[in-house]
Amino acid sequence: MKKGLDAYKLKIIALVFMLLDHVKTYLSYPTYEYLGWPRWPEFIGMITRFVSPLFLYLMIEGFYHTRSRKKYLIRLFVAGLIMMAGNVTINYLFLNTNGQAEEISFHSLTQGHDVFLTLGFCFAIVWCLENLKTRKKILLNGFLLVICALSVMFNEGGLFLLPITVIIYFLRKKKTTMCLGILVFCLLLLLKALVGYNPAVVDSFYAYMCFDDQWAMAAVIPFILLYNGERGKNTPFTKYMFYVIYPVHLWILMIARYMIMP
Repeated sequence: MKKGLDAYKLKIIALVFMLLDHVKTYLSYPTYEYLGWPRWPEFIGMITRFVSPLFLYLMIEGFYHTRSRKKYLIRLFVAGLIMMAGNVTINYLFLNTNGQAEEISFHSLTQGHDVFLTLGFCFAIVWCLENLKTRKKILLNGFLLVICALSVMFNEGGLFLLPITVIIYFLRKKKTTMCLGILVFCLLLLLKALVGYNPAVVDSFYAYMCFDDQWAMAAVIPFILLYNGERGKNTPFTKYMFYVIYPVHLWILMIARYMIMP
C-alpha cells in the first residue's frame, strides 16, 4: 500500500466538506432569520471551496483508468438530467418564483445545484483533447470541444472549473507543475477579488472575501499532492455513492429551506 490517500478516501473527505457547504448554503439564512438560530460562520464557504476541483481531478484520473469512457460519460449526463428533473419538480411544487416579478420562469424552475452536468462537459472536453492529441477526427472533435467549452460555462462552477480542467489535462503527468498552475490561476482569482472590493458598497472586507471566494480553490493542492494514484476501496456502493448522496441530500435541503421560509 502506497503512502498518501487513495481516491476513495479523498472522495469521503470531499463528501463531508460538500455536505457542510451545502447545509450552510441552504439553511444558513432561513435558520438564522426565521428560527433565530445562531448565524453560520461565513468562512465555511472558503474552507469547502476545494471540493469541486477535487472531484474534477479524481474524475479526470478516472477518465484514464475506466474500462468504458462512453459509459462513464453517459452516467454523468444521465445523473445530471435526473438532478435537473428533481430540482425542477421541487421548485414547481413549492412555487418558486423569479425575483420581484413573482412569476414562475425557466430560471426559477431550474434553480439548484447540478455539478453532474459540469463534470460531464469537463469529461467530454478531456476526451476531445485526447482525441485531438492523437489526431483522431480533428474537425469533429474540434467542433465538439468548442461546444462543450461554451456549454460548461453556463453550468455550476463551469467558468472556474474549465481552466482547471485544461491545467490538469496538460500537466497531469507533472503533478508539482500542475499544482503550480492551479495556484497561479487561484492567485489571479484572488487578485480579481481584491481589485473588485469596494468599501463604499461592502462594509466588511472579511465578508466580501468570504463571498468572492473562488480563489480558495487553491486548497485542493495539498489533496492532489497526497493522492497516491490508487483507487482504494472498490465496491458497487463506493462506485455509485456520490451519484446517490449528492442529489438526495440537496433535494432534502431544498425542501427544508422551502418549509422553513414563509
